[in-house]
Amino acid sequence: MLFVVSFIDGTVEGTDIQTGNVDGNFSHDHTYYGNGCSDRWVGDGSGGSTTACSTDLATTADNEDQKMGVYYTYQAASSGSGAATSTDNTNVPDTFCPFGWQLPYAGTGGDYYDKSKSWKYLFVQYGLGNNMDSYHKFQSYPFSYVYTGLYHWAYGKLYAFYYGGFVVYWSGTVSGSGNAYRTNAISLNESPGKTNGHMLRCVQIYSILHRRHGGRN
Repeated sequence: MLFVVSFIDGTVEGTDIQTGNVDGNFSHDHTYYGNGCSDRWVGDGSGGSTTACSTDLATTADNEDQKMGVYYTYQAASSGSGAATSTDNTNVPDTFCPFGWQLPYAGTGGDYYDKSKSWKYLFVQYGLGNNMDSYHKFQSYPFSYVYTGLYHWAYGKLYAFYYGGFVVYWSGTVSGSGNAYRTNAISLNESPGKTNGHMLRCVQIYSILHRRHGGRN
């Protein structure tokens, strides 16, 4: 049985989103579906907002408005398999992605971290790195990723990184018992706690025919 806490999209601005929802157990399954926030991460859990903010929209570099969507703990993102997966550079056996899709690979090594379904492969192909130009590329076509921020259950706070100043998404790769790899437009291999709530982007798994001729990558 997964332990799920959900908030409703369009939560009224100023609604308390912290009381009763602080939970540092990374084996618990949480989602946050509500308004985004302009309060930034300062460090050690400071900053952030304990109440719902005013918008659930973020704008790409192409001036396209997108909903910031749902934030998932790693246990939720991995359909309950993230807590039990603890070896560095190991991919979770399941994800919340639709059938036929998966979270991108990440990490610092292993069988898939640099294959075509990985963040590393994508960044290398498009020349993305630790610079402001990469921020804008990642927000532009063909990516159109929005600055997402996070909901952090260990603190019960919503952060948006300079109103979403980081493009933060989960990968399907863990880095330890309590941590898993994520990515953003300046760092391929960040390893935050599994109680962080990040958004998801899924990639399509190769067809059965392809797997017969080269494997799942």
